[in-house]
Amino acid sequence: MRTSKLAAVSAVVLFALVGCGQANESGAGTPGAAATSAPADPAQRIDAASRKMEQSSFKFTMEIDGMKAEGVRHKPSESMQMKMAASAEGQEFSLELIQIDTDMYMKMDLGLGAEDDPAMQGMADALSGWRHVTKEQAESSVGSLAKAGAQAMGTSLVKGVTGLKETAPNTFTGTVDLTSNTDIDVTDDETLKALGDKAKAIPLTITLDSEERLSGLQMDIPAAGKAKAQKATFKFFDFENVEQPKAPPADQIKEG
Repeated sequence: MRTSKLAAVSAVVLFALVGCGQANESGAGTPGAAATSAPADPAQRIDAASRKMEQSSFKFTMEIDGMKAEGVRHKPSESMQMKMAASAEGQEFSLELIQIDTDMYMKMDLGLGAEDDPAMQGMADALSGWRHVTKEQAESSVGSLAKAGAQAMGTSLVKGVTGLKETAPNTFTGTVDLTSNTDIDVTDDETLKALGDKAKAIPLTITLDSEERLSGLQMDIPAAGKAKAQKATFKFFDFENVEQPKAPPADQIKEG
């Protein structure tokens, strides 16, 4: 059984859910206050930018160890849409996801072949078309990944970030503690354990746009155990220039 494929898909589902959650964990500050002026302190600027993110619509791209995704987040309707493609063990697989308020529509192609476990093939067949599930059902099936993903944008995205310095206009470097920020799930448990203390200080670069909004985030994860060094890159753009995602055609949807 090729469980690594499912692990990779689960990691992407986590990031697919960014921005579709509700309140952030810290509860401090207000988006309006963050939007009025930019604090001089780097940590305060990043915090203000992340709070502004929680109230914004935007498009995004992500790339993590060969997995690529693109999508949109539409704040007024609390909805998002994402498409991703990746490869594992020489086979390609893909995922499409639409979330509108509390409803989620998922479609996967796990790229399984005749040599794969029959039970896995049955799962792949079930996921091949659009499935309608509630957020609660998604949390039950995807587990903690879905719950964490709902909080993985805004202040949660920069939780555990320290030592921020502005190294160029609107460009900041620092480190992030992956052991304390479980929302940024860019490594598996085995790699995280192999990283040891390095996992507490992963090099990070954050960029802001001209309106002090998060426009990019990159983590440089060193090699550890069986895992090679990799970059996790996120980009955010076209703020507020986003069309509201729509549910798939009714005749293409299977109930979860």
